[in-house]
Amino acid sequence: MRDSRLSQTFFNQKLSFVTLNYQITNAMNRFLLFILLITCLTFQSKAQNAVQASGNETKMGLQQAVDIALKNNISIKQSENQVLLNGLQLQQSRFNQLPNASGNVNESFNFGRSLDPFTNTFVDRNINYNQLNLSGNATIFNGYLLKNTILQNDILLRATQLDLQAMKENISLQVVSAYLNIMNAEDQLVISQSQTNITRLQIDRTDKLVRAGSLPQANLFDVKAQLAGEEATVITNQSTLDLAELNLLQLLNDRNITSVKVDRVSVPTPATGGYEATIDKVYEIAEISQPAVKAADLRIKGADKGIDIARAGFLPFISANVNVGANQSNAQKEFTQSGTKEQNFGTVLFNGTNIPLIVTQPNFAENGTTGYFTQLGNTFNYGFGVNAVIPIFNRYANKSNVTRAKIQKEGANLNAQQARLTLRQNIETAYTNLTNSAKRYDSFLVQVSALEESFRAAESRFNAGAIDFVSYSLQKTNLDKAKGNLVQAKYDFIFRTKILDYYQNKPLTF
Repeated sequence: MRDSRLSQTFFNQKLSFVTLNYQITNAMNRFLLFILLITCLTFQSKAQNAVQASGNETKMGLQQAVDIALKNNISIKQSENQVLLNGLQLQQSRFNQLPNASGNVNESFNFGRSLDPFTNTFVDRNINYNQLNLSGNATIFNGYLLKNTILQNDILLRATQLDLQAMKENISLQVVSAYLNIMNAEDQLVISQSQTNITRLQIDRTDKLVRAGSLPQANLFDVKAQLAGEEATVITNQSTLDLAELNLLQLLNDRNITSVKVDRVSVPTPATGGYEATIDKVYEIAEISQPAVKAADLRIKGADKGIDIARAGFLPFISANVNVGANQSNAQKEFTQSGTKEQNFGTVLFNGTNIPLIVTQPNFAENGTTGYFTQLGNTFNYGFGVNAVIPIFNRYANKSNVTRAKIQKEGANLNAQQARLTLRQNIETAYTNLTNSAKRYDSFLVQVSALEESFRAAESRFNAGAIDFVSYSLQKTNLDKAKGNLVQAKYDFIFRTKILDYYQNKPLTF
């Protein structure tokens, strides 16, 4: 009897301990669930604040996104303006071969004692003087300065056009990257939502097993906590998608588009066999097709013309000039004859006799100022000449200009070498990244396949009560992570492929 009471007491203590342990576990699970729910609400609030926008959602394809971005990009517009300025500079350098002509009109007024421009004597009267002049000059020879300037400006214009092309291709590559990031984020979101749905189904199954007494209540709380964590991951992935769409929206730079969704494009499955061309082949094609390299080579030719321009300072400068002129003044008067008059100049002694000296002269009367156009016709004059300037010594300025032009050419050569070196390094980096992306994709593909089988087995054992929730959760977390890594590796591989396609002058669209 005493042994029976002792056994009953021991059983009651053991039951109390199990009950206490269960209550502690239950409380901890409830506390964990509460923390995860608060985390979910916090993420959701931040995500909603990040994506609030007005306007209708715009759905577009990759090519449309590229076209809109190229149309609205400010850097491209600035580069286009630079192309226009260089085109005007080239046009003006061609116009500089034409003769130069100018006209001059001079009107002056003198008051008081003035110099008569026709008699060259001083008179006490007010005189106004009007002079018209037309002159022109043309360059005959200037050491081929004009010719080389035209060639240099033409080269610089083509280099600027290539800069514009390179900028457009760079923006296009950014749009492709943003587009793929959206697709990657969408796939990541779908995966997390799918895993959440699986966990919800697991909650239903666990709840039934708990009600049937096959599993303790703690297992249900653990699965619910797992669901809360996965819902937080869904919110995080949604936030990542919103930011990826915002990045594309900023690249589009169109105020009429306030929200954007992309059309899903069919992307190729990563091929683990490597890229179709070797590094040397990619570089060989890129060297002759990349606008940045071609622009750098053109600037070397432009620097060559700069040396020729500087050498023109050692050669003579020959020009011709011509001028035509006429003038008018109120000092020139018209006179009319009104009879004659006799003027006595005294007497002259001849053979002892004083002979009076009387001369009959016509009598003129002032009849106003000579007409304006009559004076211009009377004073019309023209002339021409040739001018030659021969440089003898100008404090070594020409020598310094030539040396400076040679240094600029050396700088252009170094820039071209740097452009090729950067291109080579970028291709090598892209090729290595592509190879590693293919390897990662292969590895994650095998990992996902193995983890799916492992998770199915773990799920069955968990439902049967053969393993605890920690083991089940670990298997599911590993599978979710592996699927996310697989998607990330897939889009990383595709983008690396597009980079190498870009260097081979292939289209960026799919």
